[in-house]
Amino acid sequence: MKFKEHYNIRSYEVDLNGAIKPMQLMQLMQESGERQMRAEAMSYDDLYIKEHKSFVVSRMNIEIFEPAQKYSDVDVETWVIQGKAASFPRGYEMIKEGRVIARALGVWALVNTETGKLILNKDYDMSSYSRDETPKLSIPKRFRLSKELEFKEVERTVVNRSMIDINGHMNNTVYATKLYDNIPEAEKYFITSMNLRYVHEAPFESEFVVYTSRAVEPGDMDPRADKLIYFYTEADGETNIEAAIGLKSI
Repeated sequence: MKFKEHYNIRSYEVDLNGAIKPMQLMQLMQESGERQMRAEAMSYDDLYIKEHKSFVVSRMNIEIFEPAQKYSDVDVETWVIQGKAASFPRGYEMIKEGRVIARALGVWALVNTETGKLILNKDYDMSSYSRDETPKLSIPKRFRLSKELEFKEVERTVVNRSMIDINGHMNNTVYATKLYDNIPEAEKYFITSMNLRYVHEAPFESEFVVYTSRAVEPGDMDPRADKLIYFYTEADGETNIEAAIGLKSI
């Protein structure tokens, strides 16, 4: 059983090639998750304000098969997956004309915002949510940056108000834009995968720095890609995400 929402891709959500941008793709997936919360349990605002709990993402594995073009009608399905320990996994699929055009696995933690402690999966009732199995991806669910990779700084900025959410730090989907903006000649490529590992938050007004590797052979990280670029970012000197982006020439 999956929860489904319908969307139409708007003109300002697409890139130079008329395809949905990576941040907007992530936003539609996660918007569907929040709408599921509202429909089947409680809104995220109520969870955060009344119950003093917050879902925080630790990992997003996204595989993209074809673009959603401007004004495309798409359905996004999302569902809760049985977790363990302090893990709250969730699946996502974007569907256009009956075809799955993107699939993702997100792994979340639930934090008590008053104590900062993690809440165990067994201690939070999600029995009212639509549930299904873990989506099958051809990209790995976990990765680490090789010590052999060389990185260079490509952006330095400050986390401003337009980047943050109710938690007071950079919304996890904004990282997709920060990475996309630092892909050389990005308009010549189709993004086939985004693997993001969230290590530490980037609070409001923290100094934010993006580092990137040169393009490398994708190997098992993305069998459909022509090349792969690795990234990591820092917030106030602390590593806060590590990422790998698969690219295929258009």
